[in-house]
Amino acid sequence: MPVPIWAGHYIGLPFKSQGRDRAGVDCWGLVRLALAEQFGLALPSFAREYQRTLDAARIPALIERETPLWRAVSSGEEKQGDVIVLRVRGRPMHVGLVLGDGQMLHVELGIDSAIERYDGPQWRERIFGFYRYKRHDEPDPLQTDAAIG
Repeated sequence: MPVPIWAGHYIGLPFKSQGRDRAGVDCWGLVRLALAEQFGLALPSFAREYQRTLDAARIPALIERETPLWRAVSSGEEKQGDVIVLRVRGRPMHVGLVLGDGQMLHVELGIDSAIERYDGPQWRERIFGFYRYKRHDEPDPLQTDAAIG
């Protein structure tokens, strides 16, 4: 699947720690903004949950706490709108938005938001996982199977 045209609206947004709007975003702020505007998902801010974007204690704990609200997606099954969680310093601390064709939208300290390959040499060994938000309108396959059986 090619990169969607709408992704261009998010290129070049400045990095801002705990930023949540077009004036500046951190990695979660960018993912949250794009998911809200393009997919209609209103997700929590978490801006008060950590002091800085490389908070090696709080951010991995926050990711672990929140992953039950998301469905893990096998590598190769990810699709546009999924969130990719990446390791920084060996811990899951960075997120991007899957756009398709091995590419993600993300932002880092010192680098404005950009589209980059997650299957390239810089990121492929740092992939922690892919996650899809469990929307209320999508049935949970485990519940469906249990209801049938």
